[in-house]
Amino acid sequence: MAAVLSVAAVYFSAYASAYIVIIVGILVAAGFLIYLKHTGIPIFYVLFIMMFPVMCLRTKDYTDKLQFQGNLSEKLYTADVKGYVTGIMRGDNSYTIQIRNARITLDSCGTRLKCGINIYSKEDSFVAGDYANLKVSLKDYSMPTNEGQFNSRKYYTSQGFIYCADVIEVIEVKRDNTYLSYVYRLSESVKNIYKKVYSSHNAGIMQSIVLGDRSGLDDDVKMLYQKNGISHILAISALHVSLVGMCIYDFLKRKTGRIVSACISTFLILSYLCMTGYSASASRAVIMILVYMLADVLGRTSDGANTLGIATVILLWINPYNIVNSAFWLSFLAMSGIIFVKPLLSDDKSILIYVKRPDKKHITFKQMIVFGLADSIITGISITITTLPVMLVISGQVPVISLFLNIIVIPLMSVIMMSGIFTGITGMFSIGAACFFAGAGGYILDFYNVLCKISSHFKYAVIVTGAPDNSRIVLYFMVLIVWVLVHVLLKNKRADTICLGLLMLVMTGLHYDINADMKAAMLDVGQGDSIAVHTKDGLNVLFDGGSTTKKNVGRYTIYSYLKHCGVRKLDYVFVSHPDKDHINGIYELIEMRDNTFEIGTVVLPEIRRTMAVKKQVDDDMSKLEKTLKAAGINVVYAVAGDCIKSGEFSVKCMHPCDGYDYESANDYSAVYLVEYGDFSMLMTGDAEKKAEKCIVEDVNRIAGDADTSARLVSVNILKVGHHGSKGASSEEFLSYIKPETALISCGAGNSYGHPHTETLKRLSGIKAKVYRTDESGEIAVRVREGSYKIEMFKKLKG
Repeated sequence: MAAVLSVAAVYFSAYASAYIVIIVGILVAAGFLIYLKHTGIPIFYVLFIMMFPVMCLRTKDYTDKLQFQGNLSEKLYTADVKGYVTGIMRGDNSYTIQIRNARITLDSCGTRLKCGINIYSKEDSFVAGDYANLKVSLKDYSMPTNEGQFNSRKYYTSQGFIYCADVIEVIEVKRDNTYLSYVYRLSESVKNIYKKVYSSHNAGIMQSIVLGDRSGLDDDVKMLYQKNGISHILAISALHVSLVGMCIYDFLKRKTGRIVSACISTFLILSYLCMTGYSASASRAVIMILVYMLADVLGRTSDGANTLGIATVILLWINPYNIVNSAFWLSFLAMSGIIFVKPLLSDDKSILIYVKRPDKKHITFKQMIVFGLADSIITGISITITTLPVMLVISGQVPVISLFLNIIVIPLMSVIMMSGIFTGITGMFSIGAACFFAGAGGYILDFYNVLCKISSHFKYAVIVTGAPDNSRIVLYFMVLIVWVLVHVLLKNKRADTICLGLLMLVMTGLHYDINADMKAAMLDVGQGDSIAVHTKDGLNVLFDGGSTTKKNVGRYTIYSYLKHCGVRKLDYVFVSHPDKDHINGIYELIEMRDNTFEIGTVVLPEIRRTMAVKKQVDDDMSKLEKTLKAAGINVVYAVAGDCIKSGEFSVKCMHPCDGYDYESANDYSAVYLVEYGDFSMLMTGDAEKKAEKCIVEDVNRIAGDADTSARLVSVNILKVGHHGSKGASSEEFLSYIKPETALISCGAGNSYGHPHTETLKRLSGIKAKVYRTDESGEIAVRVREGSYKIEMFKKLKG
């Protein structure tokens, strides 16, 4: 109860107005008092009600530290920062110095804050454990501008690192000999040992598993493990922290007694937690161990549910914004699955509700193996049931294969953990001894890698669903909670079966819904172009995909968006022309194809390439063609008049016309008319005045030959050509197509001056409503029954 009230208090305090918090608080207090009166529970439990106002006040106090977030790009804030360096992450050309509990004093207003901060430096002059006094320039963590994109600000705030900064001046750095300094230096020493004795691939994994530092992890490893449902091993295993802590306590208890053993074990466990950076899962495990030891010393017992509740309250008190930490939720929901859901599926008498267990006295060896494996699978299913919505929000997919992989992976994790611990300890004295202990862990990690690559060949080993909306997630957990209550109160197999069936029915709704007949999303890729289109029938199309200002735009922007939307296959990819800001992300998507993501057909503009002056164009297009054909992707070529159609959805090529002559890639940039029923949207790529004139002439000619009106006249939406440059969207062209809405894809503060003032004036002259990705982030167009609605991502998230 205290944990539930704490979660509610933090959520409402962080995301609702003060009036809502007060109303909810009154309702909670009234409901709880009525419950006490009718149940006769001792009045002592009224103290639980106090958790709500107390946690509200704590959240308000913590939120005050966030007062400058979102304002640091508008005004320069310099500050003095003092504190102990708790960790150093090495990037390609810079270093990130982490300081927990830093004392930050802002120069402009004298405001003092105490919180974590990440400081970026190009100098390698810091060592973990140093006491640092720095002059810095505060910065904001980046915020997502597209669906599915990583939210750095939310992530680091949930980790306790509320601000980041660039070093202006190093005032003082001194080596301290405090206990914390030794702990932080020990952590860095172990990381260096791992780099010496493991391969670069395995060193990053071991560093993540044992020390909780994921900075050395390869992106491909993270994605491979995530797709196969074993990414949980890349975080400190709370299960193994618990087992190691329990073993230390029980061993010392036999030698020294409970009190001494508890004191020594507490010291060692808290030291390890300090080394690992206080991750949510490790913190939860350590708190539960400490509660267990305290209960044992006092001669009391501790049950899993109450201990988990205590851990929830403590972690939310330390940092209320743990509530937005996915690792926090995964860890606590996984434990909830074992504590509350597993008994629904398996007990001493039956397994999977109706399958009876054999009598323990007469069980055969074969039955022992079969039911042992079944118990392992049911444990995995129970954890999956409780963590499913969070996993879908994070990755947009369900790795079914993980239920079987984890039967192999989880038991071997104990060996990896012990290998890593002994490698780190012995490496302090002998690298040869460290190599000996590293062998077992390294071989198992190599085995994991092979397993993941094998499973990646099975197409349906992973179910791609996309991220469900909040209402479906709430409904899912409501049904799950009802099932737990029904099981406890009724103890009836038929009722359990009905609840399980209802849960599975609700589970089918846990997927992304475009909530429209058609959705077109102009992604914020910085200075570039990428538009994804989806229909309610499941057709997925991409128009271009590139950027000159965002690094790895294919992997971290386009692919992340597609996974968020549950896209398993891009049926068509339309490439307007081979400029980098339109195709470099597509090269990345080609490399990322696997059993969860496919590319069907790529459509290129059909052009003649004969003149020497067009050699660069020829080279760029030829490179793309060769890459596509080498990957086995179907390639077709489009000229004006070509069309694809699926139900009410169609894409018609408007340019280039057959035999079109060009001077630059922008001249032959393909232009497509997208239609769904009465709705129309013109995709212009980088087409400028020459191409626009050709389109109008071509449409008029076709209309005249057929003695009909031109369909291109009066489109609903124009994707403005060449990012709004002066040479595109001529007055004649705009007057001809008369768009109601204009969408411009451009990077914030780009050096080209896009969109140009004259272009904006021309759009204003025809009274078109203009939306820009540099101002609005992703711009989504949802089409329903012929009408359409524009949604701006930054406005929705604001």
